[in-house]
Amino acid sequence: MSQSTERTEREYTIHVNGTPRTVVASGDDLLVNVLHEQLELTGTKLSCGIGSCGACKVVAQKEPGSPKMAMLACYARMDSIEGLHFTTVEGLAGEGGELHPMQREFLECFSFQCGFSTPGMLMAADVLTDQLSRRPIPVEQLDNRIRQAISGNICRCTGYVKYAEAIKKTILANPSLTCEKELPPESVSSVVTFRVRKQSSNDLEEKPLVGFLDEVEATIRFAEPLRLDTCTAQVKANTRSVRTGEPVRDFNLGKFFFKSIESVDFTLDSVETLDGRYQLDAVPYGTAIPVNIRGRVCALSARLPVTADAVVTVLEPGSLRITSRAPVTLDMRDLGFSVDSFAKEFFLRLGRTVELTFDLSLEKKDSRGLEAWATPKARHAAK
Repeated sequence: MSQSTERTEREYTIHVNGTPRTVVASGDDLLVNVLHEQLELTGTKLSCGIGSCGACKVVAQKEPGSPKMAMLACYARMDSIEGLHFTTVEGLAGEGGELHPMQREFLECFSFQCGFSTPGMLMAADVLTDQLSRRPIPVEQLDNRIRQAISGNICRCTGYVKYAEAIKKTILANPSLTCEKELPPESVSSVVTFRVRKQSSNDLEEKPLVGFLDEVEATIRFAEPLRLDTCTAQVKANTRSVRTGEPVRDFNLGKFFFKSIESVDFTLDSVETLDGRYQLDAVPYGTAIPVNIRGRVCALSARLPVTADAVVTVLEPGSLRITSRAPVTLDMRDLGFSVDSFAKEFFLRLGRTVELTFDLSLEKKDSRGLEAWATPKARHAAK
């Protein structure tokens, strides 16, 4: 006779369509079910139930005014999303039920037939509009950007053409969302990239899970100006900045995988140039110097010795870049990560090794004594 698992419930507060709502649920309950059964918001559709069709998309924000993210409500567990701000398709309409411009255009363009995919399409379009309001693009790039925005939404009726037409017409009606010339590229940020193998219940084979930690604080100091054999360095990659391309996965990794591990740190012990004739102080700007780095990776109390191949380049008088030439492979269990329990919790087969690469952009900063270079985040923290 099988034993039933006891269900534990508690109160959760989430903000839905501008209003804080308190619900009683289990941590494993899905947002789509809470929306339907407790908040009576049935516009968000449950279709495939495995995160593939996009019908259940809602918009999530960490706080009002912050960038909008498309979130799959059939994947979002209550334990992962407490405190977030959500907009469902019901929340697009204005006061008195006046339709949102995107909703009106969907009607006028006859964009849908059965309507099951429509709420998810609207929310994907709303996220795209928010992105363009923060960084407009030239009109000639708009068609491709729309295709990207709705690529995770499946529709079996319309062929997507009318959806794309309605989204484009709505965007073009707002001149602030497009521009004549492409904006200059955003400043290069430092990032640590990780790659693991995973297979979920709806995957036919293993797939790579690639993620990024882009809140990186790094400082490198030279006892002699730009002499690599005299440098020391520290790098801190904050786990709260994890990005994998799927917001629900990011929240689950942050809460259930990283848990109390707030950062992954690296301390440099030594740098060896592969050709001793070359040093940063003796080559033209832009010359890439291959090096071998030895140091220690730390998480919680774990300290693992590592060796990494990298390239160091002084791009201009005040700009230094350090990038991986090959990934560093570590067993995540040795760093204290909950690999096995996380895999069991989320019905995954998860590889135990992780491949780490890095791309660090540093700027020279004023310092007494040793010559110092730092990422902008580390530089501001030091002031």
